[in-house]
Formats: sequence, C-alpha cells, structure tokens
Amino acid sequence: MTDTQRYNLSQLAEELMVFLDERTESVRRMLEQLNQLRAAVIRRDEQALRQMQDILPLAAAQRDQADDRQQQICHAFSHMLQCRPDQVNLTRVGQYLGSEQKAALLGKQRLLRELMNRLSLEHGATEQLLRECERLNRTILEGIIGKRNQTLTYTPYGQTRREVHQPIISMRM
Repeated sequence: MTDTQRYNLSQLAEELMVFLDERTESVRRMLEQLNQLRAAVIRRDEQALRQMQDILPLAAAQRDQADDRQQQICHAFSHMLQCRPDQVNLTRVGQYLGSEQKAALLGKQRLLRELMNRLSLEHGATEQLLRECERLNRTILEGIIGKRNQTLTYTPYGQTRREVHQPIISMRM
C-alpha cells in the first residue's frame, strides 16, 4: 500500500470511528427508550406513550440516515480494500490499520457488541411485557363481554388474530 493509500485508509478509519461512536450512542438511546416504554406501560402513562409515538418518525428517519452512511462507509472501504461491500467488516478493516487504530477499533467493536446483546435482551423483555399486557386485556374483555359476544379485532394487515411469533415491536437497527 502506498503512503497516499495508507493516509486515505487512516482518514476513512477515523470517519468509521466517529460513525461507531454515533451508533453506540444510538443503541444507548434505544435502550433508554425501551426502559421508558416499559415504565410508561406499567404506569399506564398515556401522555408519555403518545410522546414516544410522536418521535417514532424522527427516530426512523435517523436510523435510515445512519444506514445510508454505513453503506457509504462500507462502499468506501470496499473500494479501498479492493473487495466486495458484503466482505467488509470491522475485523477485516482492522487488519489494515496501525496498532493504535486497530486497538481503538476493537474496543469500539467490543462495546457495540455488548450493547447489541443487551439491546436484544431488553427488546425481548419489552416484547414479553407487551404480550402479557395483550393477554391480560384479552382476558379482561372476555370477562366483561363473554366469549360468545366477543367482537373480532384485527391487526393492521386485516388479520383477525395476532400470530404468536409475530413481533409486537420492531428490532430493526
């Protein structure tokens, strides 16, 4: 690799480090939002739930921007490392970096992996809480109006019942 290529790789690695810091903060915000969601559901705080619902489009737009930026960085690395974009990963990038940048990258990778594992657990706990609320609400309705007179409810897709394995909340990152 020439000195110019090493410099460009170093600059791209710095951009990656900034991006990984932003992703880490994004995952931390998601963890906090899941905690707030569970707390609002437990407290039956409709105002907090409405506020959370109002910020969902903004959060989705931010995730889309982050995904686009990730694709741009991935394509830049694939061009730099002369491989396909689907072959670019943090481990491969680390092989081409100096020891300082490689150590920093590995630290960020480790932290992000830990946060993602925690996010997966928190997501599961939140979904379990929401499913339990759904079950309790269904039981209460059956007790009030009876099973014979029960009205049908529909999912957003027009189905009359929610599938057991269909997620209640999205885990898209």
